[in-house]
Formats: sequence, structure tokens, C-alpha cells
Amino acid sequence: MEVLMVRSPIIVGIDGSQHSLDALGWAAREATLRGLPLLLVCCTTYRYTADGPYLARELCDRADRVLAMALGIARADTVAGSIDVQGEVSHQYAPGALIDRSADASMIVLGRRGLDEYSRGFVGSVCAAVARRAKCPVAVIDGWSRDEPVAGPVVVGVDGSMNSDPAIGLAFEECALRGAALVVLHACFDQDMSTLQDDSATEVRAAVEAAGRLVLAESVSRWWKQFPEVRVRRNLVRDRPVRHLLVLAADAQLVVVGTRGRGGFAGMDIGSTGTALLHKTPCPLLMVRQPGGECVDE
Repeated sequence: MEVLMVRSPIIVGIDGSQHSLDALGWAAREATLRGLPLLLVCCTTYRYTADGPYLARELCDRADRVLAMALGIARADTVAGSIDVQGEVSHQYAPGALIDRSADASMIVLGRRGLDEYSRGFVGSVCAAVARRAKCPVAVIDGWSRDEPVAGPVVVGVDGSMNSDPAIGLAFEECALRGAALVVLHACFDQDMSTLQDDSATEVRAAVEAAGRLVLAESVSRWWKQFPEVRVRRNLVRDRPVRHLLVLAADAQLVVVGTRGRGGFAGMDIGSTGTALLHKTPCPLLMVRQPGGECVDE
């Protein structure tokens, strides 16, 4: 009997906003690079019944129009129909619909904000909820265009915990697909210690930096064996990682981080670094959980 191999799709959330169309463009390119099917999901829900069936019909008609427009864009963006592009209208609340589908997805791609978001610089409610609970990697896109140059590196933040290992592996994979260099950043201090000058501080700094170099070497070594063609640059810093990741992101085509690192605690969905990047990263951000969606408490 022939066994059919089912390839998990890349899912992109669509609401008709420019942010969701930016996400669609990025997702179509990612699906083409990976040879994966692309599934567009447009959600329509309403919480009040006073307007009855009329409101339901209006919302469903709008969702159908938005999905048809997005399908046309996605199919035009993919190279000569090289991937399968499908669409679905869900009547489930958007975060729940996307989180439920994440168990069978390769990746979920979302715009940072949607039609119901009005505050520039802040992440949308759907994006935040999905990033915290999805069981697959989540890409957050803000202002990306396929016409922009994408020659920059992929940047990944590592902290030596098991929670960052899947992010390192996915970052290597993205570099191999894109022909990009990889910048691996590790912050060996959680605070800026450059102003401390006494002898004891110098000794502590030297010891911690040596440990940091070891973290970088060990984090990279296993994945470099699988992707020897990827050019790697290691970057050790003495401060909280967010500021340095944002500086690197200005010239990067992608930033990859684990959802929770060494400072996390049980029950925490996204650590402080991931939360800050979720709001501010100027390039696409890819957030990666441990397999099964669980973080390892260390």
C-alpha cells in the first residue's frame, strides 16, 4: 500500500490589513524556499447577537472577499505555482483558531498588528496570544516587502539553556535555505558591567566571559556539523541581549530567538527578551519553542 507523506503547511493569518499582507508575502517566500504548502486562515467572529443573521452574513461576506484577495496575491507571488496555496474561513476567535492549528503546522506567520490595532510600536492582541501559546515556530512580520534587499545575515540569540537550542537549529536551517551568514549572539552578563573597575570585578568579568565563549562554542558546534556551508560569526556582549539584538536586527533579514531562556520560570510563555523583541524588532522575528510547545525549566 502506498503511504502518502503529509507535509505540514505554513499558516498565515489574514485580516485584510497591510500588516497581514506583509506577513503573507513573507510566508509565501518561506513556503517556496521550503517547498511546503501555504494555508491562509481568515477568522470572522462576533460577540453580540442583537444584529442577528444580518451581521453574520456581512462578516462572512467580508471574510470571503478578504480571503479571495489574499489567495490571488499569494498565488501570484509563488513561482509558477510551485507550492500549493489554500484558504480557509474560520468562525472561531482568531487566537484560538491559529493556536489550535499550530499543532499540525510547520510555522505560523502573522503581521505584528491587524485591523483592530491602532497603537504604533505595540504588538497586536492576536499576534501576542499566538506567539505565547502556539506549538510551532511563530514568525512576526512588520513592514516586510519582497522588493526590499534581503542580503543581511540571520541573527540568533543564545543563552546556553536547552530552550535556545531549537532556535539555533532553525536559524542554521534558515541560513542554509537563504544562503545567508549567521550571527550568533550571547550576553554573558545580564547587566552592563563596563563601569566596574576594581580588581575583583575584573576577575569576575574575565571568568564570566570565558564561560560565555564556551557557551557560544557549544551552542554552535552541533548544528555547524549539520550545516557546514553556513558562515558563522560569534558575538559576545556584556549587557542585556535585547539592545544588541535590536542593533543587529537593523541590518538583518531575520532574527531568531527561543520563547524562554535562562531567566524564565515555570508557567512563563515568553521570556523578557522575546517579549521586548515581539514589540520592537525592525525585521522579521521568528520565535521558537521547545518541541511539543514546552519550555525546559533549568
